[in-house]
Amino acid sequence: MERMEYTVKVTDPNHKYYGQELPGNCFYYDINHTGNSPDLFILEAPEGSIRILSTQIDEDHYWNQRRETHIKRLGANVGDTVRIIRSGSCKSKANFDWSKPHVITKIDCNGYVEWDGGEAQSFRPDVELLEEAKSQ
Repeated sequence: MERMEYTVKVTDPNHKYYGQELPGNCFYYDINHTGNSPDLFILEAPEGSIRILSTQIDEDHYWNQRRETHIKRLGANVGDTVRIIRSGSCKSKANFDWSKPHVITKIDCNGYVEWDGGEAQSFRPDVELLEEAKSQ
């Protein structure tokens, strides 16, 4: 099995590893968020790989780690003003000018970045940091 770069906190009191944090990754993610099925995670336990559902873990803990990975790769955070060097896969409103500086208003756990309060969005872009947000 590949090396796990994230950890998963088990919150199910009936689970063998309740209260523990183990290396793990999301194996199946309900991308449509229909709520009809939980996500599936694979954990690296002492006895080998085990499966666990998103209903049995601290999901925020896991997804925040993924988000932090994208923030580090980007080299900028929410509130920062940047120049977009490479937009990646993107969408924008009609008059959005990709060549001008923009403020990051959201970064999600998959690497999508929202610009200027929803004026545009791009997937794993490359940026040049122009000004850090004052609150950081």
